[in-house]
Amino acid sequence: MNRIFIYLTGLIVIIFILTGCGEASAELKKDTKNIADVMCKNIEAMNKLRAANQNDSLQLAKLQMEAKQVQIEMTILYQEFKDKYKKKITDEKFKKSFAKELRQAMIDCPYLSAKDREQFEKETE
Repeated sequence: MNRIFIYLTGLIVIIFILTGCGEASAELKKDTKNIADVMCKNIEAMNKLRAANQNDSLQLAKLQMEAKQVQIEMTILYQEFKDKYKKKITDEKFKKSFAKELRQAMIDCPYLSAKDREQFEKETE
């Protein structure tokens, strides 16, 4: 479980490397919303794993499979994003737009901690 969490955290960090503010196209907003949705699913999966009864091996195995599936989905989605925007990823304006949209989309995640939600809200103002 820790290895999965570390991997997913690393992937999220890579996404957040693209930081700042700016305006985004409708297509970028849609793509960013998809990334935020899968990130939210990842938070939910990790919360379920942490809250699970550690003595219930069947439940843990099921939750680990769900978390692994979300991890795969996130990896595929992020790779598609990188391929689609490979020429823009180094552009500062694009990075700022992406980061702003990602933060804004993540605010809607019901599994986001109050501290993270507050931080994202501050950064999107």
